[in-house]
Amino acid sequence: MTPGFRSICLFSGLLLVSALLPAQVAVSGRVVDENDVAVAGARVELRVGSQTVAVTSSDAAGNFTLNSEASGDLAIRTERQGFYLYEGKPQSLAGGASQLTIVLNHVQEFSERIDVRASPPAIDPQQLSDHRELDNTEIEAIPYPAPQDYRNSLPLMDGVLQDNSGRLHFNGGDTNQTNYTLDGFNISNPVTGSLDTRLNIETVQAMDLESSRFSAENGRGSAGVLDIKTKMGDDRWRFGGTNFVPGVSTDGGLHVNKWTPRLEVSGPLAKGRAWFHNGFDAFYDVNVIHGLPNGQNRTNGLTTSNLTRFQVNLTPANILTGSFLFNLADLDRSGLSFLNPVETTTNNRQTLYMNTIRDQAYFGGGALLDIGFADSRSWLRNIPQGNSLFEITPAGNRGNYFVNLDRHSYRQQWVANLFLPALHAGGTHRLKFGIDFERESFHETVQRHDYEVLRADNSVARYVQFTGSPFQYRKNFEAAEYIQDRWTLREGLLLETGLRAEWNEIVRNLEVAPRFSITWVPGFLANTKFSAGWGVYYDAISLGLVARHQEQVSLATFFAPAGVSRGPIATSFLLNEHALKVPSYQSASVGVERKLPFGFYGKAGYLRRSGSRGLTFVPADPGAVLLDTENVIYALRNARRDRYDAFDVTLRRTFAGQFEWFAGYTRSSARSNAAVDYSLENPIFAEQMPGPFPWDAPDRFHMWGWAPLPKRPLPASLQFLTRETTAAYLVEYRTGFPFGVVNQDGFLVGPPNSLRLPGYFDINLHLERRFHALHYLWAWRFGFNNLTNNGNPNFVNNVMGSAQFLTYGRGQARAFSVRLRMLGRK
Repeated sequence: MTPGFRSICLFSGLLLVSALLPAQVAVSGRVVDENDVAVAGARVELRVGSQTVAVTSSDAAGNFTLNSEASGDLAIRTERQGFYLYEGKPQSLAGGASQLTIVLNHVQEFSERIDVRASPPAIDPQQLSDHRELDNTEIEAIPYPAPQDYRNSLPLMDGVLQDNSGRLHFNGGDTNQTNYTLDGFNISNPVTGSLDTRLNIETVQAMDLESSRFSAENGRGSAGVLDIKTKMGDDRWRFGGTNFVPGVSTDGGLHVNKWTPRLEVSGPLAKGRAWFHNGFDAFYDVNVIHGLPNGQNRTNGLTTSNLTRFQVNLTPANILTGSFLFNLADLDRSGLSFLNPVETTTNNRQTLYMNTIRDQAYFGGGALLDIGFADSRSWLRNIPQGNSLFEITPAGNRGNYFVNLDRHSYRQQWVANLFLPALHAGGTHRLKFGIDFERESFHETVQRHDYEVLRADNSVARYVQFTGSPFQYRKNFEAAEYIQDRWTLREGLLLETGLRAEWNEIVRNLEVAPRFSITWVPGFLANTKFSAGWGVYYDAISLGLVARHQEQVSLATFFAPAGVSRGPIATSFLLNEHALKVPSYQSASVGVERKLPFGFYGKAGYLRRSGSRGLTFVPADPGAVLLDTENVIYALRNARRDRYDAFDVTLRRTFAGQFEWFAGYTRSSARSNAAVDYSLENPIFAEQMPGPFPWDAPDRFHMWGWAPLPKRPLPASLQFLTRETTAAYLVEYRTGFPFGVVNQDGFLVGPPNSLRLPGYFDINLHLERRFHALHYLWAWRFGFNNLTNNGNPNFVNNVMGSAQFLTYGRGQARAFSVRLRMLGRK
């Protein structure tokens, strides 16, 4: 056999073998929304009939790749929470590569089509963080209390609690330990670190919460990352309105008591290329407080917000977005209650302006460059009713509140992120780099006048005066950079490592935060995902905390019941920046998700977050707080050690592509070695001691959902009563929050937060009916909050020795709620 003949035979054999082997099908492409913006985290499946033969998720640039040896007609199915489900028609994909662009449309409250379904809950093998999400439909549908404020919907997610003052706490952390962003830009209050920004809830597209295992891209918060995503217009003009008819009340005379108008307008600036969205809301509220004289028993307030967003696709690969947000609040007689008459209240004024601009450029191979800038400015005024002596008594307060505040704060932020094309070396690597620079500052004037604390017999227990400058000022510059690698070792096994470096002008130390997380979707256990992760996280330093040493000095004179006085004793705060470090936390978590029979999805997880170097004020001389000296000095130190442990389990299901059911239980513990909070306005005289945080709730169960009312039980002649009608409900139980006990002189009695309020239990049930009128589709809702009229105390008299000691003040009573919305033109 000649060499040439052998070569021909070998070549023919290779052709025959390759013809007998199944052809490799490769499908790649991008997932985008209706405005060509990349959709990250979309689950993309390749199917033969009802069988899934390959699955992946889109990356930050929307790119995905699927490989399979399946033959026959293949179909693409794509889903992501907050978007309508995409199901492509089966088609023959020849061996080789196919390039697709998949368009996912955001879920709308009113859809022009009746054959669309929202994406059901899904297990995302590319999702490493412990991720929770509320989309616009859930925010609108669930009957949570005070639904005009999106912040009140956040406790619908596991790990989120709202304390008795309305402040939010994520995963056992204080309100300033979470990173709050609006479309990727920081919106936390520079002075307090809290979430104060107001938005029209119908403007919110989704709220994403990462509780643990979040990547090196995110910093400035050890308790979690909350990103609020807002809507953008498309090529169709849309109008929507809610509650534009004011409510009236006859309680204390006929008057307008509530008005919460909301208005949305969106549409094209240039079809196929530029769009805008505008969301306006206002909340006018008049409350009548029982137990006070007529004319002195009402509070009223007006808060408004307006968010305008635009998007311009400069080219198909270059997208420019911008926004302008305005907030205004005007509240009179804030704090009015049967214990606090009109003279003790304050009038509050607040404004916020925020501008943002962002440019996203997509490059060949899947690279993405994202740069942005934001500027925000705010103003706050708290004005007492006068300058009369303020008196604190066991039976309530008298006189004019003693703090007059005028505060201005500012922030500028620069961000840039670079996503590189996929690299193939021992698997697939997706690298990401980024920087984040922020400049923050504030200045304020705090004027205080005298106050006194009285005993039950009306004798003076303490008289307090203030001295020193009323002016405070502080600024800070923060810089952060990060690098992370998302490494797919093989199908079903994903590892992410990251490193974040942070520096700030106050502490001036370079802090390094390593992150590590892994997910595993075993092939032998279908529809199941295991996740685990560990990382180091640093909290942002609130400017108000490090400016407290600039506050005035309080001079307190104590009077014994026999009339013997001691003092004045000076109380002040001390700060040594050179001795401070950034608060550091380590977070470790594990989780499992599984698709269960009958379309249910289950999820369980355990989180431990332990903190060291937490900032807290401690007595420079522990004996001084017992009034053994003439001066009490509180020094800011890295002395706080926190620990949060939580186990949670959730179960959810989507019905008919548009109705949902959710149930979740959390067992948790939030404790600290420094549970005493010292402040100048209301000092507590005690040594620093361990105890639970004031928002600790060991047991919490909540369930919510909505579903159509059934028609079959009714005769045909009465089925119109339930047509187009849904029932929405919310059920919640949790352990009551803890509180501490003080005596009439202001000294802490026993350990801090040693007692608890009674348990909280709430049932809200609403019905909503859709109807057509004037060529528009409308939705009318009515129902009851706190259906069982449970007391749910949110206040307690904690002064031992007073006649009202351990008397609870009840929360919201049973309330009837009505809502009217215009959903769109039919």
